[in-house]
Amino acid sequence: MTESVELANDIASLLKGIGIELVDLQVSRTKGSIKVGAVIYRADGTGIDECSKAHRLMLARLEVLFGTDDFELETASPGIDRTIKSAREYGLFAGRGVRLFLEDEDTVEGRIVSSDGTVVVVATTDGDHTVTIEQIRKGKLDYSQEGR
Repeated sequence: MTESVELANDIASLLKGIGIELVDLQVSRTKGSIKVGAVIYRADGTGIDECSKAHRLMLARLEVLFGTDDFELETASPGIDRTIKSAREYGLFAGRGVRLFLEDEDTVEGRIVSSDGTVVVVATTDGDHTVTIEQIRKGKLDYSQEGR
């Protein structure tokens, strides 16, 4: 396991304790400094309060891990139009609106019903559509689909 994967697993378990999911963690090192960017999510809303709580919790952990190394921590919500970066995220974002751009140039728009990491079930105006992860060229959260 790489340092970033181990760090992501550590941070994810910390955040899970306060009801927040770690969506993405990026760590970059440049001349003497470390930049950590975390995207967090809570199904019933991810606002400034959740970002602040997660930031404080992660900051304390990173201070222990990085010691005297200079580091910067940025914490953010996924936003209303996040480009989905992994199959795991479809399950995390169940209930959210999505727009899937498929390999065959078709588009599926609706609300994510469920995902097991290999298929995504999307509720559309025409009924439920099951799409395999391999069929998806690009997926984006789409807030406009949530009110339908």
